[in-house]
Amino acid sequence: MNPHKLYGITASDFQHPKEESSMRTLKNTKGLEKVVKKFYDMGIENIIKLQYTGSSLKLSPKSFPDLFRLTEMACDILNVDYIPELYVQRSEQFTATTLGVERPMIAISTECLDKLSNQELLFMIGREVAQIKSHHILYQEIGFIFPELMDALSNITLGLSGVLSSGLKYALFHWAQMAEYTADRGGLLVCQDVYVTKKLFTKLAGLPEKYWATFEVEELENQARAFEGFTEKTFDKFMRFLYGNNLWAIARAQEIINWVESGEYNKVLVAKSSSNKIDYNSMF
Repeated sequence: MNPHKLYGITASDFQHPKEESSMRTLKNTKGLEKVVKKFYDMGIENIIKLQYTGSSLKLSPKSFPDLFRLTEMACDILNVDYIPELYVQRSEQFTATTLGVERPMIAISTECLDKLSNQELLFMIGREVAQIKSHHILYQEIGFIFPELMDALSNITLGLSGVLSSGLKYALFHWAQMAEYTADRGGLLVCQDVYVTKKLFTKLAGLPEKYWATFEVEELENQARAFEGFTEKTFDKFMRFLYGNNLWAIARAQEIINWVESGEYNKVLVAKSSSNKIDYNSMF
């Protein structure tokens, strides 16, 4: 596992165009500035952090040296100076979450630590580091606390909170879905192993563990290529608004496969890599 360090890489180098577009829409949505101000005034980030730190085990470099080395590696590859604190959260899903705008922390699920290889963990951690680099955390946290935040905001919007919440809630939801594509690109740029990434998506999509060794990745590729995707029709938007799921692994696999096959992934990798790989194996 000797990926290239990426020199001078910026978030725009791997930002998905749909996320860029949805972010513009979100920032232009009426009421966002009030919500952001209220978010900070009420100290909501501290409340969210307390919810995680009060129920999750903080990991140390001494007890989890490999995981900390993977995190340092991900930050090194994407040129992120701050090394996040790590927590483990009990969950049967392959998930990782980043909290904290100023001082990010990553909460990773027990399922990830129990079942994923170091390369797969590098992809998962790389996604979170990419979100830190892309400044996703503020809007993710606002989306997480949105219903409660709108109730608190209602007293200062003169009865307009219902209108604001419907527009902002959809804008936040749509952006969060598109931000998953950007995060996946960042994870791949850190992992730098396309096959491992595709294999991980089979697990995210629900492949039972007893089939992990025998399932052919080509079947995932075929399903992803055949997936019709989401249109931007109003009805489709409404249905996604109601029933969306950020774990939608096949749609995400389709986007990452398209990025690789378009040559854009390799273009970024070549443009930002040095000629020599860093021997990260010596870290383990």
